[in-house]
Amino acid sequence: MGIFDWPAPAFDWLDALMADQLGPLGRIIAWSVICAIISMALYAVLSPQKRIKKVKADVADSRKAMADDDGEDFGEGMRLAKAQLGHSLKLVGVILIPAVVASVPALAMLVWLDGQYGYSCPMPGTQTTISAMPENANVEQIGARPVSENGGACPIVRVSTSTDNGQSDVVIPLQAPVPVIGHKQWWNTLIGNPAGYLPDDTAIQQIRFDLPPQEIISVGPSWARGWELTFFVMLILVSLAIKKGFRIE
Repeated sequence: MGIFDWPAPAFDWLDALMADQLGPLGRIIAWSVICAIISMALYAVLSPQKRIKKVKADVADSRKAMADDDGEDFGEGMRLAKAQLGHSLKLVGVILIPAVVASVPALAMLVWLDGQYGYSCPMPGTQTTISAMPENANVEQIGARPVSENGGACPIVRVSTSTDNGQSDVVIPLQAPVPVIGHKQWWNTLIGNPAGYLPDDTAIQQIRFDLPPQEIISVGPSWARGWELTFFVMLILVSLAIKKGFRIE
């Protein structure tokens, strides 16, 4: 489990609680609203609102001064340009750290949402298309894990490949509906792979599973049916509404 996976148990609990009243689409909308509220509230608390308002006014004044300049004095034009650039960079500096900190809960939620609503394991008895690296690896599905809550059964595979030291075999039970398994990397301390990892001593570099993506909505192009589009559209709309309604700079 990575650092951004720590809130996952709380997300699981709340999602199960909402499942009694809401379907997948309703829960995704609810999560986008929750994410917007938390992120905007954190940003409003952490950011120096009065200072941001003053710096924005300075940016507007410097922009107006440049627009009013007749351009006859090159030195004056350069001074106005430097002033506008300085105010703009100051605005970025004032906003950057609060915005980054406020985005941390959203990142943790996105990691969890992708694992929860990204893919499903195939139905029992269904063979899954599986590939591995290196390309000469032999992949064989030898079974399936117990049926999950959504009715899917994640495959168990045996992958073998020839190496300089002979034959390398590894048996991997896919522990969660995640389409890629590889060796554990440094970034997994931040974001773990719930599907598991390949043993460090195996020559197999990666295993890919052609898992069916979950569909939150049943209409429209395939790329619009997953959780991502609904979540981000609602997140932007709700965030803008909060920003405008509470006059957050």
